[in-house]
This record gives sequence, structure tokens and C-alpha cells, in this order.
Amino acid sequence: MFTVDRFLGINEAADGFTEVKMGEASAMKNFLVTDACNLTVRPGIRRVDFGMVREPATILAVWSGQIGEDSGNEEDEYLVVVDFLEGTDRVWMYTRLDGDWAVCFRQDGVLGLTAAENAVVKVFAFGSRLYVMSTGKTCVLQDGKLLEAEPYIPRVIAGMDPAGGGTTIENINLLTSKRRVDFSADGEATAFVLPSEAAAVLSVTVDNTSHGPDELGSFDAETATYTFTEAPVKGVGNVEFTYDTDAAATEESRQRILRLPLIEAYNGSTDTRLFVAGDGSNICYYTGVTESGAASPLYFPAMNEVKVDVTGAAVTGLVRHYSKLLAFTREGAYTISYEPVTQTDGSTVAGFYLRTMNREFGNDAIGQVQTVNNYPRTITKDGIYEWRITSSYYKDERYAKRVSDKVKRRLQGADMDRIVACDDNYAKTYYVFLNDAEGTVLVNRYDIGKEGVWCIYSSHLCTNVKQAVMCHGVMVFSNGTEVFYFDENMTKDAPADPTGETVAIPALWESGYMDFGADFQRKYSSQIYVSMLPQTNSALTITAATDKRAEYLEKSITTNLFSFENFGFPWLTFDTNSTPRIQRVRLKVKKFVYYKLIFKVETPGARATVMGYDQVVRYASMAK
Repeated sequence: MFTVDRFLGINEAADGFTEVKMGEASAMKNFLVTDACNLTVRPGIRRVDFGMVREPATILAVWSGQIGEDSGNEEDEYLVVVDFLEGTDRVWMYTRLDGDWAVCFRQDGVLGLTAAENAVVKVFAFGSRLYVMSTGKTCVLQDGKLLEAEPYIPRVIAGMDPAGGGTTIENINLLTSKRRVDFSADGEATAFVLPSEAAAVLSVTVDNTSHGPDELGSFDAETATYTFTEAPVKGVGNVEFTYDTDAAATEESRQRILRLPLIEAYNGSTDTRLFVAGDGSNICYYTGVTESGAASPLYFPAMNEVKVDVTGAAVTGLVRHYSKLLAFTREGAYTISYEPVTQTDGSTVAGFYLRTMNREFGNDAIGQVQTVNNYPRTITKDGIYEWRITSSYYKDERYAKRVSDKVKRRLQGADMDRIVACDDNYAKTYYVFLNDAEGTVLVNRYDIGKEGVWCIYSSHLCTNVKQAVMCHGVMVFSNGTEVFYFDENMTKDAPADPTGETVAIPALWESGYMDFGADFQRKYSSQIYVSMLPQTNSALTITAATDKRAEYLEKSITTNLFSFENFGFPWLTFDTNSTPRIQRVRLKVKKFVYYKLIFKVETPGARATVMGYDQVVRYASMAK
């Protein structure tokens, strides 16, 4: 008697599948290993019902997170969806309480986007506010409404004389063409020479009173000189000009920052700066601190950059880990650390230092680095690596451990540019959407056993996944136009078209080729005892394959539980006892050396939870 009471997921690594352990699968589709190591049909996929009619539209961004001063409350967690329909961008915000999604607000055209193609939108929380940054406008949520957020205008020169000079204070902001300078008036001069880059004066502030550009004088763009009708009174830094430069020339640098897809908050032990990357170069840009000492997500000073990898390899992933920022390219891994630098005058400035962590393994799937169970995971053509590093040591290639060997065949040939990853920390489950023609999803239950187990999902709704996030303990993902999530109460997948019908979930589990400890003997098996959990609409088909025959009779078993939820004559039963059942299956298989057991669920809407099985095997003569 051979017993399997723990299912261990799929194992595609073994040659010939003769070394697969009892309980492991050589082939597996749409079965999930539960926390108790039982085998059950995966949850169905449900379309998110937002409580308001939302026409399917091109989704540009999906974000989930907490907003507000007291971000520890569940009520402060929101789902933000940015889409584009009929020439207009739309920003939706939802919350989820008691299992139902509710619309908080919707705004149209606030980002000023004119087309969905090549539009890049980043949604992030900074401080206690929500920002939506796009290649059009950048908006901030204030008082329940998105308002356009103006980039910080730096004071580039201070203490200028009317004829020029002064001391450089702040670097220019790559997000804007505007600058500020201040003068110390002498009480006599009326002509104030601005930097030659000044194209227009936007405002004039004298003794802390702001005026329009034409209220106190006039500006000559050719000489970059502003002439007052009356000389300002004498003072120190009492005259300030806000001026504009060539906006067209600045637009290139502005768009370069706005189009970067990777974004991560980091500043040593705090998250007061934003690092962005992903334009195909090896450069990370980061925000600065304003003159008042405040952190601003809309101040990207020129020269605030870190060049990762001297070979010029493009940055493909950013993730904060402990007090370091990990930066990945396709060819290696690096750490960026924050270390204040003391200058000669005694002042301190922020310093960011780059160190090499690994020159062999990196990340090929752009933007898909996930922190799984407190360890970063990267995806490469060779497999999925988990960086098992501690807060005190970061330079040892042995900390990069490949955790995907059991699904390596699925990863081989996968398009790295299409992969989307998401970690469900609530259920301790890591998802990798391959976005292939079969809609393959690699599912890692990493909290089961020492190494975790892998499962394989397949669905027509997972062929074009663009984003995946966690919200209120539910993984939400977008297929480009709609938003879905896995629902344990669903036994079918939602239709791709909202007006269509749900699609059944066919499930398959195949053991390896088992020799039952004697690969030199022929064997007989005629009885299998299968333990199943009674459920509504429960049905399982059992068959086998051996080295003698590829097909055998299929035997079906059911363990239905009475329920009005899915009442119907095909599932009719008066059994209300939920105690697990043992069912004897008579499946006669003769003269085999290697035996493969196969479980299938093919009935539309059927459930099946297998808790284990016992198989009677009788040994016979020596193999020929």
C-alpha cells in the first residue's frame, strides 16, 4: 500500500519524470495546493464590480496603497485605475469594504493626455498625498479632488547685485523651465540683469510682496534685463524674480523623467526621495530637498543621478531592502546606499554610493522585482532568483538562490518583456504571469514546506496581463481593458467580453512515472482509495498511463454536498455531512513497470478537493 497525504506541487526538473517524488506532479494545470497540502481546483476569476458602469477602456496604470496621515487603517487603502477612452483620460478611485467595491470619485481629462499610445502614467503615494504623474500633467489629490501639481521652482542664484553675480544655491529642476533668483538692491539701480537664459519674467517680489511682471517695470528679453520704473529700496535679498526659460528646450528633460517607468522611494532609513529609472540607460535619477528642507516628489535637480553599471547596461529593477536601494540590470545587481557627506564649510549634503553586489545574476523582466517574504526576487532567462541577503551583508553571490527549478521548462522561451509578477503576502503566494498564448501563470506557495511548492494556472484572461497589485488582501490584475481578481467562490472564469458567458476551468494533475521501489519488476494495480472533501458540485475523473499503454479507462467519483447555491439535477444529493470521504476506485492496470496516476476535472463548474490517496500495488515477475 502506497500512500500520498501531502501534495507537493509540480516538478518539471526531473528527466523522464521517474525521479518525481510521491505527491509531486509531472504535469499540473489549474490545480492549487492548499495550506494543508491538499489538491483543489484553483479559484475562478471574477471581473471587479466597481458599483458604477465603467466602459472597457485602455488601462494606463493600476495602483493600490494607503493614503492619509493615519495610513494604518484599512479604510485608507484605495485602488486607483487610470484609463483612456474616446480621447480622454479618466482617473478612478475605489475602496473595498465588506467585500464590495465602491467608487470614491472619478475625474476625466485631468491629466491632459491626448492619446493612449506611448502615454506613461505613474501613480504613487508620497507623504500623506496621492500623486498621479503622467507625460501630460502631474496631479495631486487634495480635498477629494485631483488638482494639477506645480513642480518646485528652485532658487538658482542668491545675493545678486543689480549688474549680476551672486552665489549658486539650487540646481535647476528637470521638470520645469522656471527658475528663481534674488537680488540685493542698492536703492539706486533700476536695471537688474537676470541670467542670460531668462526668456520672460513671470513675477517680481519686492520686500516679500509679489507683483505681476509688468506692474513695477518692464523686461527686455534680448538683454535679459528688467528695468524698474522706481528703484527698489536698499536691502539684502529683497528683490526676487521668477522667470521662464526656453520651454521647448526643457521639455526634452521633462519628458525623460516623466517617461521613466521604474519608481521607488528611498533615502537611507527613510523614504523621503524618489528614485526613477528605466529609459534604457544605466542612470537612476532622484529627487532633491527644497530650500526650506522639505521633501518634494516634483523636484528632480540636474546632476542628481547615479550611474549603475559602468558597462552601460540598462536598469531593469529598483527595490528598497532594509537601508539599501537595490538596483538591477540584465547583467548584475548593485546596492545604492545613503551616506551624508560633510563639506569643507561644515555643511552636509546627501551622498549616494554605488557598490557591486553581483556581476552574474540580474533581472530581465523590467519593473517586476518583488519583495517576497522579505527577500527580493528577480526574473531572468535562467530562472527566478531570490536574494537571501541580510541587512548587514550585501556582497556575496551565494545569497542569490534560484527558486524556480521545478518550473524551469515553463520559463524557458518566455518573453521577459511581457512577464508581470505580484506577491500576495496575505496568502503567501507569488504569481508570475507569462502572458503567453495559453495564459500561463506560475504560482508559488512559498510558505508551504521548506522550499515551497509551485502550481500552474491557465486562463484566457491571463494572456495579456499588464499590471497586478494587492488591494485589501486581494490580488487585482488588469488585462489591458478590464480589472479582475481570483475569487474562491467562483468555479468558472469571467468572460473576456462583459456580455459573454463564463468559461469552465479544466484541471489536470499527473504524477511522475512511479516504479514503487522496484524498477526491475512488473506490477499490478487494481484499487485506489481516494480521500475527497465533500463540496457542492464535486466531481473528479481518475485514470492512468504506464510504460505499456498511454490510455486506460476513466473512472469518475463525486462527493457532493447539498446546497441551494448551485442546485441542479446533475448535482442532486441529500447528503449534508461534510466529513471527508474515502472512495474506492477500481482501475485495473496490469504488467507495468512505471505507473502514472492522473486526476482530471472536466465537468464545467465542478469543484474537487483531493486530500490524499492510497494505492494497492502487487509485485509480479521480473521486467522483460
